[in-house]
Amino acid sequence: MERIRWIDFLRGIAMIMILVFHTEVYYKDSDATQYYVYTTNAIILFYFISGYLFFNEKDFNVGAKIHSIFRFMLVPYFVFTPIIALLKNILYDTFDLREIIITIISGRASWFIAALILAELCFTLLLVVSRGKSLLLFTVSIICFVSYYLVPFNLHNYWRWQDALLTIPFLLAGYMFHKHENQIAHNIKPIYLIPLTIALIIVKLYEMDLDLPMRNIAIENIPLFVTDSAVFLLLVISVIRYIPRCKLVEWTGSHCIVYYFLCGGCPVIVSRVLNKIGLDYNSHFCRFAIAVICCYILATFLTWLIYKYVPFIVRKK
Repeated sequence: MERIRWIDFLRGIAMIMILVFHTEVYYKDSDATQYYVYTTNAIILFYFISGYLFFNEKDFNVGAKIHSIFRFMLVPYFVFTPIIALLKNILYDTFDLREIIITIISGRASWFIAALILAELCFTLLLVVSRGKSLLLFTVSIICFVSYYLVPFNLHNYWRWQDALLTIPFLLAGYMFHKHENQIAHNIKPIYLIPLTIALIIVKLYEMDLDLPMRNIAIENIPLFVTDSAVFLLLVISVIRYIPRCKLVEWTGSHCIVYYFLCGGCPVIVSRVLNKIGLDYNSHFCRFAIAVICCYILATFLTWLIYKYVPFIVRKK
């Protein structure tokens, strides 16, 4: 299948945003930017793109999709999470093999991948049962969204099923955009970019002013979260045709599954090294920029090594 350039580019941008956030967490510690400022949007963008890739103008191949989920998400999960967990436990001198095993088996070792695996399996089943009928798809997605907010949130739920509930509406958004892409693209005008950008900035400033509590990636204010997500995705749809060519960002996007797992390890290593040599954060933006660049270089090098020498873990032969 030929790669879609804008998807690789947007995945790359989202992956870099997530890497920046993880660097903030491990390097800046308590001074890290709130999740809703930009990380939530990066996660939503991944969900949206995953939904986009679900749609097929020909018959939906259930077997191929389930195989893809297990082979290219579940297998990497069980390969990379033990390595990252061992690394963190060694660096922080908190080795607990039993806790590592329980965390991995319960799907808590990488909440984003666990939620996406479960959501994609459920969305696959939903497409089969609904036969692609929009009314049923929208009804179930709304129920999932409402249920996400009605059920008391628990960060330790198995395979992050609560986060999977929130993922399904965004999978549907990507799916429906792909299904009606030509009509939507025809109605999107360049002039929309300006008001959408201004609207997103206003929403972000309002969120920062309220500083609302979070349920992992979603703020507790439902109308505000929906507005933020809708404006952001409309802005993404509007800029697709204007996306520039950047091979490094596209390469990052096309290898994002490995980058994501490395996001849990590279910032830990880089932060430790920088602190050891006297370059701790201390509110110096330049030092943080150096940390981000070092994390990106390290993650890129390790990703290249993995795809070169053990590619069977993450892609087809």
